[in-house]
Amino acid sequence: MKVKKFKKIALGGGSSLALGLILAACSSNNTAATTSSPASTTPPAQAISLTLDKATPSYSPSDVTVKKGATVTLTIISNDDGSAPLPAGMTQYDNVQGGTETVDGQSVTSEPNSNVSHTFTVAALGLNVVIPTVPTGQSTVKVVYTFTATKAGSYVWKCFAPCGSGSDGMEGPMATMGDMEGNFVVS
Repeated sequence: MKVKKFKKIALGGGSSLALGLILAACSSNNTAATTSSPASTTPPAQAISLTLDKATPSYSPSDVTVKKGATVTLTIISNDDGSAPLPAGMTQYDNVQGGTETVDGQSVTSEPNSNVSHTFTVAALGLNVVIPTVPTGQSTVKVVYTFTATKAGSYVWKCFAPCGSGSDGMEGPMATMGDMEGNFVVS
């Protein structure tokens, strides 16, 4: 192998840049040496609003889609001033689960069973929002529930308070997709 001799080059003030360019030009390896790993991105926060109408009863909209990993604020405005106490064996749904909840600006962790009007529950994700009855003298109650959905998939949400028709309150709207149950998608 024959070795070539080079003249010394005097480099001025920009010597490190010039030297870098010279070395890069003389390099026999033309592959890119640097790769950057993608920055981890958290989806933007999401705000979802639902209304709960006592006439049907039903939630609108009934289908909800959230981004996996996003902090979601679910606001439910209810006009239902009637209670639908949870049946024996279902009273775990009078506790807030999987997130934090405020009712008319006050932090709550549960509601007395006698004051439960509805729930918004995604059991497969451990999410439970308790909707209390509208207090006397008010026309609505505002429930704000904040959570992070960590498991992608398609789920069903349901109301577990017996607010429908039939002798046990579990028929009619309670068994109708789009009224007291709907789709909950985490994408």
